Amino acid sequence: MPDIDSYNGLMHTLFLLEDLYGLKITELGGEVCLHLDKGMGTNYITMFEMFTAWKEQAEKLKNGEVSKEEYDKWRYNYPEI
Repeated sequence: MPDIDSYNGLMHTLFLLEDLYGLKITELGGEVCLHLDKGMGTNYITMFEMFTAWKEQAEKLKNGEVSKEEYDKWRYNYPEI
């Protein structure tokens, strides 16, 4: 597994995620975005559910519904919480 403590290592990790899980890079509204490939079958469904849970928690943090500490606790203990 690449070392994600460097930009090059992070890029190689993203390339690996592209190969294994169908993570794709595109542009949307002038922003560079990562998204899931619907053609990846069960990998897509599983990753979609996980990403949706993450997005919901991130939105709660953004809206002040949870503190940074609560958000971090959720992330560090995922999927148990």
